[in-house]
Amino acid sequence: MDYLDYFNDNQRPPPRPERRLLKDRSNPLNDFDDLHFLDRFRMSKENATAIIGLLQPKLSGDLVRGTPISPSLQILITLRFLACGTFHRETGDLCGVGESTVCKIVHKVCSAICELKKDFIKFPKAAEQATYKVDFYEYGNFPGVIGCIDGCHIPIKCPSTADAEEFRNRKNWFSINVQGVCTPTMQFSNIVARWKVRPEQQRYNQAHMLTRGLIERMFGVWKNRFQCLRNTLRFEPRRCCIVIIATAVLHNFLKQCGCPDPDIEDDDDQHVPIAELANDRNGLAYRDAFALQHFS
Repeated sequence: MDYLDYFNDNQRPPPRPERRLLKDRSNPLNDFDDLHFLDRFRMSKENATAIIGLLQPKLSGDLVRGTPISPSLQILITLRFLACGTFHRETGDLCGVGESTVCKIVHKVCSAICELKKDFIKFPKAAEQATYKVDFYEYGNFPGVIGCIDGCHIPIKCPSTADAEEFRNRKNWFSINVQGVCTPTMQFSNIVARWKVRPEQQRYNQAHMLTRGLIERMFGVWKNRFQCLRNTLRFEPRRCCIVIIATAVLHNFLKQCGCPDPDIEDDDDQHVPIAELANDRNGLAYRDAFALQHFS
């Protein structure tokens, strides 16, 4: 009998280990005061909380070595990466999340943000266009403008594919060529970030210098808030484009929330050059007539 009891006791499965949870101490909303949070995330706690509210329904809790990471923490990890652009700093700030996990989370959350593009990046309708023309005229004395268009280069690592040289720009580094259109309030009304750009797509005739200055300023604000755009994005090109679009969506969201703009740093070396185009007599004649009508 004693032997049978001993045998039965030893045949029982061992108790299952308790499921580990990432504690709230890893939550920057609790860890940092308002000023430190703004410095690290380039937005207020209120803005971050609103973004979490928008994205939480789109995300599930991922597991890291059997440990779930809440959607809110995934979003904060991503916002931190977008604000500074380096993985190892997230690991220090957000305890216990390794670099490879951060990489997966960033792609997942940025993809969810991109799903909101149609809600936050919109080309103006007819009524808005009339208002924009007035606002742009007040800004730069240039009539008939409903948006400023410009391009910039976002640095990426050298792609590990056969077409890598197609991403090398005139400055001899690798980049994604981004085209943006902005409103008078420096929000994106359109953005194109293609993982491969044909040469003819780069030949755009840009807006005149004074009015164009608005979108240059917008690009500066955008890149300075999301420092990952100034550093080299270490993803494959397709994922880089997802990160870029996600930051544009967040830029518009924060502008609409009234979040103050960060200071602008010099960015002269990353603008897309204006191509030298062959003279078009009809175009030159239209330009001269336009100048005579509006600026004489």
